[in-house]
Amino acid sequence: MDLLALDHQFFTVLNSLSGRWHWLDLCAIVCAKYLIFVIFGTAIGWWISLHKTKSSAAWPLEGKKKWLIFGHLSLATIFSFLLNQQAALIHFRERPFLQTGTHRLVNPLSEKSFPSDHAAVAFAIAVAIFFYNKSLGVFLLLLGILIGLGRIYTGVHYPLDILGGAVVGIFTAVIFYHVLKRK
Repeated sequence: MDLLALDHQFFTVLNSLSGRWHWLDLCAIVCAKYLIFVIFGTAIGWWISLHKTKSSAAWPLEGKKKWLIFGHLSLATIFSFLLNQQAALIHFRERPFLQTGTHRLVNPLSEKSFPSDHAAVAFAIAVAIFFYNKSLGVFLLLLGILIGLGRIYTGVHYPLDILGGAVVGIFTAVIFYHVLKRK
């Protein structure tokens, strides 16, 4: 069995569950559409709280570190999104809900499926934070996985779309960590 057939099969199994249980549909919609805002809010809240734990005598050094973290988060997020846009130009893949028999629970803004922007941004933020706060990073990675599963369940992405977005997000976060670590 080739990778695309396996991708389609996993999508079909997960998406076929939609429409059966209202509560599960609602959870998947929340994960697919709104959980990304929880990740953004958590990242911003965590970054804002960084200065509250540092003594004022260490502020200049810690202040520089705080702004490097901000740069890391911002660059990883922006570049993961931009890389996704370029990847979509190279390899366009239609959304799965454009096929007959697919359940669609949310309305995406475009017909581009590969790679997932939601997954790229979620994983970029989670991995960037992981370098500075392991437990929060793992928590955000779990939320990123829930976003991906929600987007498959609701019919807007195939599993490989999510995996592709996650790889882009992880890649940008790791690259910018190593670039900014030298500063």
